[in-house]
Amino acid sequence: MSVKINLLAPSALCLLLLSTLTVMSNATIAPALPGLAREFVGTPSADLLVKMLLPIPALFVVIFAPILGWTADKFGRRKQLLLSTAVFALSGAAGALLSSLEAIIISRAILGICVAGLMTAVTALITDYFSGAQRSQFMGFQQSFSNIGGIVFIVTAGYLANISARLPFFIYAAALLLVPLVFVAIKDTPLTSHEHEPQQVNSLVNTKTQTNWKWPLIGCALVLFCHLVIFYILPTQIPFFMVDIGISDPSKSGLAMGAGTLAAAIAGISFGKLVNKIQNYGVALVGFLAMGAGMVVLSQAATFGGVIVGCALMGVCMGLVMPNFMVTGLALVPSDKRGLASGVLTSSIFIGQFVSPLISSALISILAYSHFYLLTAGFTVVLALASAAMLRAQTV
Repeated sequence: MSVKINLLAPSALCLLLLSTLTVMSNATIAPALPGLAREFVGTPSADLLVKMLLPIPALFVVIFAPILGWTADKFGRRKQLLLSTAVFALSGAAGALLSSLEAIIISRAILGICVAGLMTAVTALITDYFSGAQRSQFMGFQQSFSNIGGIVFIVTAGYLANISARLPFFIYAAALLLVPLVFVAIKDTPLTSHEHEPQQVNSLVNTKTQTNWKWPLIGCALVLFCHLVIFYILPTQIPFFMVDIGISDPSKSGLAMGAGTLAAAIAGISFGKLVNKIQNYGVALVGFLAMGAGMVVLSQAATFGGVIVGCALMGVCMGLVMPNFMVTGLALVPSDKRGLASGVLTSSIFIGQFVSPLISSALISILAYSHFYLLTAGFTVVLALASAAMLRAQTV
């Protein structure tokens, strides 16, 4: 069945633009870190503190996402979006003006809380505004916007960081432009049941699951956690892997990661159509098998072209699996629990990001890169079969 969404409608456009902000939290200041390290060279533990600027927001997303998911259900999504967007802009841009690393870290922590507020409210609103095939399609577009936004912000930040390490922080101030749009376009809709939705991924939930939703939601969160543990091999290990195989040009590692991001954006656009054809369990199977294939390619890669192919296959998985399990997880829960469910899923994503470099670095220190990739490929195949079976069991 063909469905159309007017992406230029104020509410839809607002949600997509807000989705790009969540990528800003980490990526935007990454090119500025070497410059900040030089600026604060006389500060005790400066190297550690500068490196902490990237993970601090994610840590606070993990802590606060379930709480702010509950507040979105309790007090309304619109109020939370207005407050989160405004404080996001101010706390993010504050890093350009603050005089100490400790103060910048505090501003980054506040930024992370705002990201949690944004992600939970936006995801809950998507579930409120759209149903059936439209919800799946919009989630795919959201994933694509996030990836494209990440490319734009980090490229812009790279140019600004060449001028001054403080300038990339000002990019966060752009979020202030969205506050009037949120005020005008976003409305809290009545929480209604989608019992009569078309038979798509969002409504393929049996009656038992509609009442016993906690364990299925935990299952979706666990899959997302595992997915992020594997996917974050891309930004955390691929640059070092490329040096290991003799590709030392930093711009090429950036292109490899860009290939993964671009593939994720393209896959996200096709997610809605694909789920209509092969259902959510089919998408899970295809997505994880693509990642497994990417790992096999990387295990044998000795050239830049091979790395590009492997990273692109990993990106395909990101573009399909993220919206798939977000849509399904939210469809499993009662309408008045969507904010809470969004918080649980969001926390699982950021926990996966945290532990990924710890797990992968430990395994790589024991195994050669090629053996590590093959081991990961085997785990991904198991994850493909298990996640597809789990989703299939939830369908009518």
